[in-house]
Amino acid sequence: MRASDAPPAGGHDACNAPVLPLRLLLRFANAAWERRFVAHYAGTYFRFAQASLLLGLSLIVGDYLVDCLAHRAGGANLLRLTVAAPVLLAALAYSLQPRWRRHWQPVMAGFIVTAALCLFVILVRIDAEGGSGLQTWVGVLNFTFLQFYCFVVLGVQFRFALVSGLAILAAFEYALWAHAGLSPGLAAYWSYHVLTLFVLAAGIGWWREFLLRKEFVARAALDDSRAAAERRAQRLAHYDETTGLPNRRLFAELVVPALERARRSGTGCAVLHVEIEHLGKVHEAYGRGQGDAVLAGIAQRVRSLIRGGDLAAVEQAAERPGVLARLGDNAFSLLIADLDCQERASLVSQRLMAAVMQPVTVDAPAQPLQLSASIGVAMFPGDAQDAAGLLRCAELAARAAQGAGGGRHQFFDEALNARHRDRMRLESELRQAIDGGQLCLHYQPKVDARSGRIVGAEALVRWQHPVRGLIAPGSFIPLAEESGLIVPITDHVLHAACGSLRRWADRGLPALPLSVNLPAVSLADAGLLERLDALMQQYGVRPERLVLELTETMLLRDVAAAVELLARLRARGFGLSLDDFGTGYSSLSYLRRLPMSELKIDRSFITDVARGGRDGALAAAVITLGRELGLQVVAEGVETAEQSAFLLARGCTLQQGYLFHRPLPREQFERLLEGQRTHAIEAQAGA
Repeated sequence: MRASDAPPAGGHDACNAPVLPLRLLLRFANAAWERRFVAHYAGTYFRFAQASLLLGLSLIVGDYLVDCLAHRAGGANLLRLTVAAPVLLAALAYSLQPRWRRHWQPVMAGFIVTAALCLFVILVRIDAEGGSGLQTWVGVLNFTFLQFYCFVVLGVQFRFALVSGLAILAAFEYALWAHAGLSPGLAAYWSYHVLTLFVLAAGIGWWREFLLRKEFVARAALDDSRAAAERRAQRLAHYDETTGLPNRRLFAELVVPALERARRSGTGCAVLHVEIEHLGKVHEAYGRGQGDAVLAGIAQRVRSLIRGGDLAAVEQAAERPGVLARLGDNAFSLLIADLDCQERASLVSQRLMAAVMQPVTVDAPAQPLQLSASIGVAMFPGDAQDAAGLLRCAELAARAAQGAGGGRHQFFDEALNARHRDRMRLESELRQAIDGGQLCLHYQPKVDARSGRIVGAEALVRWQHPVRGLIAPGSFIPLAEESGLIVPITDHVLHAACGSLRRWADRGLPALPLSVNLPAVSLADAGLLERLDALMQQYGVRPERLVLELTETMLLRDVAAAVELLARLRARGFGLSLDDFGTGYSSLSYLRRLPMSELKIDRSFITDVARGGRDGALAAAVITLGRELGLQVVAEGVETAEQSAFLLARGCTLQQGYLFHRPLPREQFERLLEGQRTHAIEAQAGA
């Protein structure tokens, strides 16, 4: 589709394209579509008009040669070559001049009328010389050719052809009645047939253009739909559909010239990466549509802040106020030009955070929400020299601001970069550790503090790094949860725990319940029950030997779903332990609904329990609560005899901590179990 065929500006004219009133002078009802058709017609049929001029020249030369052979005439017939042919040659020369082509249709029609007049004069002269001219069928034949040439062959629009055809008809009638020397009856006879031929030629010309216009409507509609699809694809490739902001690709393209200007002028720039916090909760609570509406509203605020006067104080000399783009589900990036110091960048960040923190209202129900933002700032040229580097630095700084509690801004520094590299390296090594069998389990016994007998254990994952040695879970479990590696780690732990239970049963060791910690993602895993059932069948382990530990905070995210899942686990026989009780938003109503079998007092309440006071009162209250609810209560983190004695005095006999045993490798833990079995056998023998 040529540029002349482009859809009319405004985008709504296309709906009027099919409206083509049936009238003599065909014309679209919509002026924009008429202009498109004229431009399309002129561009398409101009070559046909040039070809028709060559055809007319060849026919004139042919008439001259035929007349020479038939009548041996000279003077009048020669006028065909000296008068009529030069007119068509002049028209052809005109068509070869690009700057004269703008009005080629009326000019071509005028040349044809001029050529017709010349031919009529020549025919009258031929009659005077006794040849076959206007008085014979030759005159009517020439008239017929001229009419069809004008309406069909020449290729001009019907309106120009009609004017030319009428002019040719009038000239022929004048020559027929005034100069042909025919009787009135014969002249009238020829006039009737001439008029009939004119109507026929005009009708064919009108119908030809009507069909051309219909074809143009279909073609233009197809071209418009294709162009609209291309524009939409182009927009989707460069703009975010929800906010209308540039995406990462377009942002990178827009940043490059700004950085070049800053480099040439010696000024600075800043890239700000804005992470909207808690937007995922809006999606969960109100749906994706409402979340997108909130995000679009925030984007509009930030855009208004950039375009308005709020940033005038920090960038009065900038060529443009800034480039804003959406780079993720809840992230924006912003380039501010002529911003060469951290104080001014900090001012911009504070204003952006204030804009984000303004309450937003969701439709159903109408409730104001207040969000916050973490902003990372990277300065050019200090932090990076290109757009990709600045974006990476700003994103790292924003992530660090989120890790520090959120609702703040932070500037990039090399320490952040080093920590990020360490994190990426650790994540890569952790992936290799999962596949390479570097993860292992250590087992911390649960004991009956009255007798010191081991009554259970907790499986704790460790990473046996080939270079760094044994790595505690606190150094890699948070990373695994962020990167999604917690899922394969949990699968590994469950397989290893079930394998240990099978091994102990085969060796005749005491059948102890083994606790395994489940991450939060397990509660949302629809296949958890099936995988646990498969593990029980694979290792031949009874479900009551496996205790699944879940934290209070995990369960309270979706209590109804958690209660349903836990009830199904309990129905299958698995033990359920509520870990770290009291550290979250403890609710007795929730605790009553949860089908738990065990309650673990968090170590934070055990540390100062021997001193009494609030920690002692809280620990005693939890012990009493668990006993009244029929739950087995375990105190973890017991490290001193005083702590153990205090708990025993309050009725908490099951204890776990360094006072009794540290987490042990499997071989050492199995020796403990063997020793306990031997001691039990000896005690029975002595009895």
